[in-house]
Amino acid sequence: MVGGINVTESAKVAGDDYNTRSILLTEAVATLIAGLCGGVAQSTPYIGQPAYKRMGSRAGYTLMTGLFIGLGGILGYVSFFVELIPRAVLAPILIFVALDIVVQSFLACPRRHAPAVAFAFFPTIARLLSIKLGNPEFVPVENFQKLITASGKSLPELLVTIALGNGFILTAMLWGGFLAELIDRKLRTSAVYLFLLAGLTFFGVIHSASPDGVMYLPWMLDEFMRKIPYQFTVAYVAFAVMLLLLSFTKGSREPMPEHD
Repeated sequence: MVGGINVTESAKVAGDDYNTRSILLTEAVATLIAGLCGGVAQSTPYIGQPAYKRMGSRAGYTLMTGLFIGLGGILGYVSFFVELIPRAVLAPILIFVALDIVVQSFLACPRRHAPAVAFAFFPTIARLLSIKLGNPEFVPVENFQKLITASGKSLPELLVTIALGNGFILTAMLWGGFLAELIDRKLRTSAVYLFLLAGLTFFGVIHSASPDGVMYLPWMLDEFMRKIPYQFTVAYVAFAVMLLLLSFTKGSREPMPEHD
């Protein structure tokens, strides 16, 4: 759902205004049909529409891609091409699309919201780090376990990194939203975002303490892992309460300046 909303909004900024409800219904039906056929992954529109559009892609490109990948899944030649094409060939394409998405995220927002856009990248960076560090070929399993259970007064840095990265798409959206509202001096709306973040954190929807990113009831976790949901939730709630108190100050009610 989040992917469908993001891609539809991205296409809208590029000049193609699609009906979000229709897009979400299409991907939902596609996921259900795929599930009946044994599929294990949800369907969502592929990100990067503005980049492909500027390269001249139209509806035919989407149709041919769907047929090629669909038949490849049925006949099995997708895995052959994946093994055949070197990563060094694929990487520039992915980097190009990623850069276009990043650029659009800054240009499509008011200039004053640039800090919120930049802040929203941190959960993604944390997720990338946790994926790399969780690779047994990069960090042996026994060393990884030691890093996330290191004793001390503060939480282990790797465990915090993993927690920040789990649920990164939802976290990034909410972080960007709360900071954008804060920049606009809508302190109470910003506090609502933080209370929502606290609720999602408490049950592991985001910031899951488990390396697998699963949801849980926090009181069912072991004593060590339990620190993540409780400490993160308290931090969000404390921040939200502070903003609510600040919303009663005279400075918070001053009008925004005319310029960005």
